[in-house]
Amino acid sequence: EDEHHAIDTSNISGLDALKYLVEQSQMTASDLGNLLGNRSLGSKILRGERELSKTHLRILAEHFKVDAGLFL
Repeated sequence: EDEHHAIDTSNISGLDALKYLVEQSQMTASDLGNLLGNRSLGSKILRGERELSKTHLRILAEHFKVDAGLFL
């Protein structure tokens, strides 16, 4: 897809990208937290109160099938 329909994400923050993917996947903040290992963590991350760790980046990249750099 990158070859034929590359999307410029340079002006999108990592948090905005995450919010979009969570919404498109019809996930809740709790679902996100469960994915990352702590149910309450999802809402804190989506509100910008917590940063993503390297482990979180790896989990999100694998789950959403995207490059981890998207969330930086």
